[in-house]
Amino acid sequence: MGLKKKLFPKKGSSDEQDKMVTRAKSHIQKLNLINKNYTKKAEISRRNAKIALKRGEKERAKNYLIQYKQYSMKVDRAANMRIKIERQLDAIQEGKLILDTGETMEGIRDELKDIAMKASPVRIAEISEEADAYVSEIEESAEILGGDLEIDLGIDVSEELNQLETEMLLDQGGAMPTIPEEDLEYISEEELPVEDTATLSKSKVQEEIEKLKKELNT
Repeated sequence: MGLKKKLFPKKGSSDEQDKMVTRAKSHIQKLNLINKNYTKKAEISRRNAKIALKRGEKERAKNYLIQYKQYSMKVDRAANMRIKIERQLDAIQEGKLILDTGETMEGIRDELKDIAMKASPVRIAEISEEADAYVSEIEESAEILGGDLEIDLGIDVSEELNQLETEMLLDQGGAMPTIPEEDLEYISEEELPVEDTATLSKSKVQEEIEKLKKELNT
């Protein structure tokens, strides 16, 4: 497995990666225990070498020193193994951080892409143009509904208006009348007296009957 695959594994292998990291950390603990054991043995061998020299046993002192060097070499090897594994674990953690950062940036990019598509200058310009067109249509409809009745119905009342003003001038001796404010209220059609059509019909019928009677008597 290449370094790229180790640092950027597929999402489906996250469980395997967690297991591998756990196993690596467990192995580091094992190396630490081995290192501690070898370190202790190396110290004991060196002390024994001193004791052998004090006792005048030079050959035995050499043998203890040989053991000391062997244990020391094993300590160094175990330490190197631990350093390499720790370095690789650090690389994995940094790789995860890079991967998470990349996925976060990818999500942000997709969101920005979606927003940019929905809020592109062309689309915004189209929306603004369509909105202005709708406003113009509504204003045009309002003008149609609230337009000048004289123009809409094609009725010219200029002559009637002039005649009415002339009549008012004549009535007031050549000056426009001053109408009290209480008389400025318009007359509502609902306030005008309305004859009962049923009563009106009966009276007309009775009148016709009376006329017929007179004609018959003459």
